[in-house]
Amino acid sequence: MSNLDLIIKDLNKKMKVGNIQLGVDFQEVQKIPFSSCRLNYMTYGGIPIGRIAEFYGTDGSGKTTTAIDVAGCAQRMFPDKKVLFVDIEHTFDSVWATKLRLNCDDILYLDPDSMGAEEVFNMIIEIIDSGEISVCILDSIGAMVSTQANEKQIGERTYGGVSMALTEFSKKITPVLARTQTTFIGINQVRDDMNSMYGGTTTTGGRAWRHACSTRLEFRKGNYIDDKGNNLSRACENPAGNIVNVALVKSKVCRSDRKVGFYTLKYLEGIDYLSDAVDVAIKLGIVNQAGAWFSLIDIDTGELIDKFQGKPKLVDFLREHSTVFDTMMEHIERLENENYGKSNYGKSI
Repeated sequence: MSNLDLIIKDLNKKMKVGNIQLGVDFQEVQKIPFSSCRLNYMTYGGIPIGRIAEFYGTDGSGKTTTAIDVAGCAQRMFPDKKVLFVDIEHTFDSVWATKLRLNCDDILYLDPDSMGAEEVFNMIIEIIDSGEISVCILDSIGAMVSTQANEKQIGERTYGGVSMALTEFSKKITPVLARTQTTFIGINQVRDDMNSMYGGTTTTGGRAWRHACSTRLEFRKGNYIDDKGNNLSRACENPAGNIVNVALVKSKVCRSDRKVGFYTLKYLEGIDYLSDAVDVAIKLGIVNQAGAWFSLIDIDTGELIDKFQGKPKLVDFLREHSTVFDTMMEHIERLENENYGKSNYGKSI
């Protein structure tokens, strides 16, 4: 036995776990998918499990909506675990969350009231360490107040504040998330970047927090749409929904060659996952588009299943024929697996 082997054996004995080993087995990163097939396409399957993700953007851009959608998918993937929602902003809407297919009767809702950031972070770590949480959503980092700031009057200066607490929290929570296989989604606000001569925006929380994130998604509110998906002007009175634009700013778990995506949000229905699935099917050749005509193709035989004039008619057909839709999703998943490695497009999610 070499000197290195003896040292490794001694260190593992001291730590009482086999932290040091020769060689590493390949372990595929599991992911929680979105309801939107377009976002799954952009992120190669969704948000990684056991990691930190950040959703940031301007107000009303779809950050919380997307996080709740991920939580709903997690409930269906892990029925024995709970979702933890930390509502710093006090804006959680159970009616809207239900439209997004979140079971509000089966979530842990934490209202920190006037607690400082340090107390909230300690509570989150303690709850997640139980091993019974699938997803934790913190809404939002930008609305948190440090204990130091809580004890001072408005206008009195504080230094470090939430950034210092968040730096320590991100260091402590990372191994806990990996051990318990919990996904942490931090929703963040943007601020004007006062240090940039060109203007622009930045996020709150400091650089250490951004380094700790495995995935960072930026959200922007897109065009308003009518009930058929057509674009409307900003001055319209009664839109049926809007486009949510998403940019993949950082990812440690997938290639970053798909930087930009979007999904369709309907105000009365939630996320229009059928419309998004058609868009991805067009990219992969499962649906052929020629002008206003859409042809649904059987990938195995190459035969034409049906032809539709206008995307809404194809979406309505898929809504009425769930078997055809499930088959289309299976083809999407198979083509993605063949081209880019295993993804998660599960039809049951």
